[in-house]
Parts: sequence; structure tokens; C-alpha cells
Amino acid sequence: MLTPDYLLHISEGAEDIASALHQDILNRIIERIMIRLGRGEDYLLTQTDVWNLRVLQDAGFLLEDIQREIAKRTKLQQTEIAEAFQDAGITAINYDDAIYKAAGLSPVPLTQSPYLMRLMQANYERTMGEWRNYTRTTAEAAQRAFVDAVDKAYHLTTSGAVSYTQAVREAVEQMASSGVVVRYPTGHTDTIETATLRAVRTGISQATGQIQIARMDEMDVDLVLVSSHLGARPEHQTWQGKVYSRSGSSKQYPDFVQSTGYGSATGLCGINCRHNFSPYFIGMENPFEHYDSEENKKAYEIQQRQRTLERRIRDTKRDVMARKTAVDNCKDEKLKFELDMDYQRKAALLAKQNKAYNDFCEQNNLKQLSDRIMVARFDRKQAAAARGAARRYENAKNN
Repeated sequence: MLTPDYLLHISEGAEDIASALHQDILNRIIERIMIRLGRGEDYLLTQTDVWNLRVLQDAGFLLEDIQREIAKRTKLQQTEIAEAFQDAGITAINYDDAIYKAAGLSPVPLTQSPYLMRLMQANYERTMGEWRNYTRTTAEAAQRAFVDAVDKAYHLTTSGAVSYTQAVREAVEQMASSGVVVRYPTGHTDTIETATLRAVRTGISQATGQIQIARMDEMDVDLVLVSSHLGARPEHQTWQGKVYSRSGSSKQYPDFVQSTGYGSATGLCGINCRHNFSPYFIGMENPFEHYDSEENKKAYEIQQRQRTLERRIRDTKRDVMARKTAVDNCKDEKLKFELDMDYQRKAALLAKQNKAYNDFCEQNNLKQLSDRIMVARFDRKQAAAARGAARRYENAKNN
């Protein structure tokens, strides 16, 4: 069995790698935007065919840069995800094997079972395949986003629809606020780190579930104990912390699959689920708590609000860094002043969001999860610069 807390944290390493990749890609796009747009209005007012050629050249260079960065991150990700899968498999099987041994059975170690190892390997390869798909589509989306942003700024300026500074500010705003996303076939979008977190957590959950079921088949065990945790999704509240029959033949315990939805996207071990299970023998103690449905619902809603506040802070930190990149790479002084004002305004928003998060955690007796509001590259230097920018904005607003 894997505990809910284990499944909460198991994907953090892979998420950090994806977060660093996201910020690097976003910074590269902003840098390319400023190379193409940030040299002044006279530079922007050039012939359309010359402009298009330069944009295509920049788009090609950008894609090559991003692809090199992805290749580097993929090597790190392969190691990170492989180690996460291995640790999860060993942890789950060791937990279950202790139960089998207490019942007088003799399971073989995981590493000595070729079938179980193949199950883990297949799920690892599938998860890495998802990562490669995410990064491929992200690279393509980044290139399109760059071309769209600079072309829009060019046409707005040359047509006289808006001023040069406003057009460039809108281009930076467009990229900084939206970031780079993964688009699913359904049309749903996520940041690459969110997509990675979901893929790794779900992949590990499903992989360990499969090897646990295979081990139960080896040991001829029918009964399953499902874990529980406070703040579970309301639809998972009804089946968590209980014992089930895999065969459905037990008169005492309900059917495992029918009750928990095991194997489905929304059920046990489904997308982002933090529940797991272990073998159960009659007479064993059930260590899992049974939570009142209203208590669980309230905890779930509070946790969801906390996750929302954390997500907003992460998004704003990325936005702040992107705007700082624009300021640092701008050659036109007038435009640089306007971009810096935008940077200060966004830094002030970040300060307000941090305060709101701290207040919410204090009011609801929640632990502030600093790791959940961290963003790659947002180090002490970036944080100090953002605080200074926020102070300048507030001082200017109050004077």
C-alpha cells in the first residue's frame, strides 16, 4: 500500500523539472519577443516581407533552443520518473508482503518477479511517453505563440491601431499571463508541470495497483482494504477506508470494482487519486479512520481553496519573472519604463496574493505549504527584486 501522503509528494521531483522547463521556455519566448519588438518603433516599421522573414528566422532559432532544453530536461526526467516508479513499487510491495508474511505466506521479492517488474516497466514507459508528447506539443505551441504575439504587435503598430509601446506591452502581457500550456485532444489545457504531476502520480498509482493485484493473484487473496484520508473527493468518501471482495463473491464485503470504480479514470487509482489498497485477512485490524461526510466535505472544500490560492501564486510568480525578463531585454527607454511599471504592478499583486494565502492558512489552521508555492528560478534574488518593485508601486500609488 502507498499512503495518501506518499502519493501527494511522489511526483514533486518530476513536477520541479517540468516547472523549470516551463520557465525557461517562457523566458526564451519573452527574450525573442524583445529582440524582435524591443528596439524601438523605427526598427519595427519595416517592410512586411522583410519583417516576416525575420520572424520566421527567429521562430526557427526559438524552436531549436526549446528543443535543446527539452532534450536536456528529458534526460533528467527519465532518471527522476524511473526512480519514483521503482521506489513506489518497492514501498507498496514491501507493505503488502509484510501482511502476507504475518498471515503465514511466502511472497518472493519484487525484484525476483519478472512479471511484476514488466508491469512497472510498461507503466513507466507509458508515463515517459506522455511526457514526450507534452514537451513536443509545448515546443510547437511556444513557437506559434511567439509568432502570433510579434505579428499582432507588428500589424497593430503599422496600421496605427495602437501605439508602439502599447502593442509591445500587449505582446508581453499575452505571453506572461498565459504562459505555455499543454493542450489535450479534448481542448482542455494545463501547464506542463500540472500535466506532469498528474501523469506521474496517476501512472505510479496505477502501476502499483496492478502489481498489487498481481501479487494478490499469486497469494490467492480475495479481500482488499482501501486507504482513507480527510479531504477526499466527496465521491470517493463513500468507499474509502473499507474492505472489499475482488471476486464479488463475499457475502460480508461488497464488490471491489463496482464499489470503488477501480480501473476507471474517476475511481480508485484513477486520475490524481491518492487512495491505494492492500490485502486484507479476516480478523485484521483496520487502521484507517472513517470520516463524517460533512467533515470530509468541509476539509475538501478548504483544501481546494488552498490549492487555488497556491496555483494563483505560482502563476503570478511566473508572470513576474517573465515581465522582469522583458524589462531586462528592452533597448527602447520609453518602452522599458512602461514595461517596468507593468512589472511593478504584477509584483504588487503577488505581494497581495502571498498575504491572502498566509491569512487563509492561519484562519483555517492549515500548514503553509511553501513547496506548493515555489516556482523554478524564483529564487531569493527574484523574490527580493519583486518585493522592491511592489514597494515602488505602492509608494507611487500613495503619493
